[in-house]
Amino acid sequence: MLFMAVTSAGSSELIAVSSLCTYDIYRTYINPDASGKKILKVSRAVVLGFGCFMGLLAVILNKAGVSLGWMYLAMGILIGSAVLPIAFMLLWRKANAIGAILGAIIGCVLGVITWLVVTKVEYGRINLDTTGRNAPMLAGNLVSILTGGAIHAVCSFLWPQDYDWDTTKKITMVEKENSELPADEFKEEKLTKAKAWIIKWGVGFTVVIVILWPLLTLPAGEFGLGYFTFWAVIAIVWGTVGSAVIIALPLMESWETIQSVCLGMFTNDRLMEKVEEMNIRLHTILLAIPEAESIYFLEKEKAKKKEETEHLA
Repeated sequence: MLFMAVTSAGSSELIAVSSLCTYDIYRTYINPDASGKKILKVSRAVVLGFGCFMGLLAVILNKAGVSLGWMYLAMGILIGSAVLPIAFMLLWRKANAIGAILGAIIGCVLGVITWLVVTKVEYGRINLDTTGRNAPMLAGNLVSILTGGAIHAVCSFLWPQDYDWDTTKKITMVEKENSELPADEFKEEKLTKAKAWIIKWGVGFTVVIVILWPLLTLPAGEFGLGYFTFWAVIAIVWGTVGSAVIIALPLMESWETIQSVCLGMFTNDRLMEKVEEMNIRLHTILLAIPEAESIYFLEKEKAKKKEETEHLA
């Protein structure tokens, strides 16, 4: 489960960084007229470079004695200040760009200061062990996340940007026409339905995990054997279901890609291009069959009426 979770998250991280560097930096500021092949080349280079950086950083942290738990908790302090500004920018029309930048930076700085100050006050010294304990980590995370969101919210209320969401429908694609995409992808009803599903399950799941689950500890007070057993069983079931999802879903979602890669290991690019061309032609023929049948029956009906007219004449 850990292996699949790490590889899945690592893959998403590589693609995210690659997309940011390729489209938001290279294509926007360096080479706006870049072709699809050029963008793909830059994207692959970023994936390779950032992947090597991730590996080197992991080795350094491991040699320094930094545990995965310490790094996991510290991430909330270091990058948590950007969570609420990003959420506001995606969902709130008034979100201010400068406020988002200030919130992310100032929130991170204040979170780190709080983290270290609480560590010093609570334990008298600052080292890898004391900074990784619960009280300093909790204080740093809360200050970083809440301060970043508060600063962005205040700036957005004072200087609202009033973003026009219709501009998101005019995204320029690279060497790909809109006609090649399914028509459903451009329907407002589908987007609205997807948004409703995300809000319902996202908010509901957050309420269960962040509010209801911790509240179950209050009536129990000090856990007895029965309540602790119940708590442990729920945790085991959660871990089992989570492991099944983490392992199975990436394989199911990437199955076609896995097949293509395995097939490509034993074939050449030219053969794969021929197979792809045949698939496109077959798809075109299948799409044309209903239209051909309708034309055939229409011509047949016309011939029948003509024959009846001649017979009456």
